[in-house]
Order: sequence, then C-alpha cells, then structure tokens
Amino acid sequence: MSSDCQTFSDLPKSILRPLGINEVAAIIGKSRSTMIRLIKNGTLPKSAFCRPNSTSTPTARYEMRPAACPMAYFDVTTGPLLSSQMRRRMIQQIGRILRGSAPNEVFETGAMRIDLPLSISQAVSRMAALAVAESEVISDPGIRGGLPVIRETRIGVYEIADLCKAETDDYILENFPNLTRTRLEHAKLYAKAHPLPRRLGRSDQPRLPGIRTHVITTNLLS
Repeated sequence: MSSDCQTFSDLPKSILRPLGINEVAAIIGKSRSTMIRLIKNGTLPKSAFCRPNSTSTPTARYEMRPAACPMAYFDVTTGPLLSSQMRRRMIQQIGRILRGSAPNEVFETGAMRIDLPLSISQAVSRMAALAVAESEVISDPGIRGGLPVIRETRIGVYEIADLCKAETDDYILENFPNLTRTRLEHAKLYAKAHPLPRRLGRSDQPRLPGIRTHVITTNLLS
C-alpha cells in the first residue's frame, strides 16, 4: 500500500472529507475497538472531529476530519513510547503543522528526537492507499445485483476480504487470475474501511471459482 504522497496537498479530494471510525481505523492499521478506545481516552483534540448538525445520525459525532489520521497514526505508533503529556503535545503539534502554523520538521527537546514528518508522511500514504482502493471498487445494479466488485471484474470485494481470512494471498491470486497482489491489498483495505452490515445475503458469502453451490428447496425435502 505504498504511495508517493507525503503531504495533504498531494492527496485526491475524494479522501479529504469527514471520515468514519472504520475508515480511520483502516488507515492507521488498527481495529475499530482500538480506534474507539483512542477516542474515549481523549487523546485526539476536539479540532480533529467534525461537528454534527441537527440532521446527523447518532454515529456522526465520531466523524473525523482528515487531520485526525496523522494524529491517530502517531498516537498508536510513537505515542506509547512517550509520556501522556508529551504524547498530547506532539499530537497538538501535528495539528499545527497540518494547519500551516508550525514547520513540518523533526521535533527535538533535550535528548529526545521525534520524527513528526515521517509519521505524517506515512499516515498520508495510507490515506492515499484508501483513496485508490475506493476508486477501484464499483457498485452497479447491472453487475451482480449491485454488489460492490473490483473494477473491470465480477469479483466481490467482500468475498475476497472474507476469503483472505481463511486462505493465503498466493492461493487466492492463483484462483483469481484477474487479481493482482496490489488490488488484493486494496480490496482488503476497502472492506475494512467499509464493513458490511451483519446480515449478509447468500451472494455475499465467499466462494472460489468453479465451486458450485446447491440450494435446498422444499421440493427436495418433500
């Protein structure tokens, strides 16, 4: 999921929008529960969150601005190595860097050297990867009933993501010749950022090519 993007100015506009918990969790490479703990711990400043309007859903209060991604990424990678006071100070500094009110440079205090530009660059690269993943997934009513599929294929993105939990990437690539390793990674990233509701239809279940499914009807049981 590497990218040449290093600053927000390099990112596509499609990712510079309010982001949900699952999206930020996917970007920083952590679980939803980890992201929720981070929010409840109060490490992220209020400026990292979007202010919900009167018509927002209950979960809208957890929508975050793009700047929350570098902050959260720093918090889960470098943050545990710092004191709580220094941790908050550095996250606030990242906010100032992103607003342009502080230089994007390594922070040094005493014998401590904290590479903020590297953390920001890595987080921005992950944001760029999600933007690419989203652009590679389409939902067309004329293709598998609107099930999200990888562009130019009929491969369901959630099918692949579920299959990855049980099979190796090499095995999946061997059975899906239309997939590349990069597109497989993007499919997994997309599925993590945009998980399906709990209730899934039969067509959403992972199935390898060539494996036939059998539907038991009442006629067979009579």
